[in-house]
Amino acid sequence: MAPDLAPASLLEGRARRAYEWSLARGGFARAVVVVALAALAARVGGVGFQALTLALVLLAWTFLGWRRGWWLRGARVGLLGGLAALLLPMSLLRPCCPPGMMSCADCCAAPGACALVGVAVGALLSALLPRGGDSGQRARAGVGMLLGVVSVGSVRCSGLFVGEALGMLGGLVAGTLALGAGRWALARARAA
Repeated sequence: MAPDLAPASLLEGRARRAYEWSLARGGFARAVVVVALAALAARVGGVGFQALTLALVLLAWTFLGWRRGWWLRGARVGLLGGLAALLLPMSLLRPCCPPGMMSCADCCAAPGACALVGVAVGALLSALLPRGGDSGQRARAGVGMLLGVVSVGSVRCSGLFVGEALGMLGGLVAGTLALGAGRWALARARAA
């Protein structure tokens, strides 16, 4: 006669769901703090933001908090970069406009300047990424960092023109990937 395992599997399923919901609630609480920090940094930096952008930040950071581990380690580094992007002066991102002016008749959009700033911030963040772990863990940390910086950096981009926003976000990704690929190649060369 086979023992009845249904009650044990039901209890295991309930325990797993309770654990996952607990992680999601913790991620949501962390996300609320990140949204508050992003809104504060946007106010200090003079960046106008939209509720939809902050909702996306909330969603991204809830996911990162739920996944935890290496995802969250990388996202913490990304948060620093996102907050730095929020605090960048507009004169750096749109150098052809007079200070204090978002746009004027003689102003130009400067996606190139935004891309250069994004590359610099992305490369710096990639250098700060946590080391250790296997390649899968480092990859999760890198994706977490990209998600963290792009989610918070998108608040800055909501006040830019489309070309500038794409330049900045593309620069962040390109800088991160370039330095990350260089670190990977160096580690492979040392291992050989």
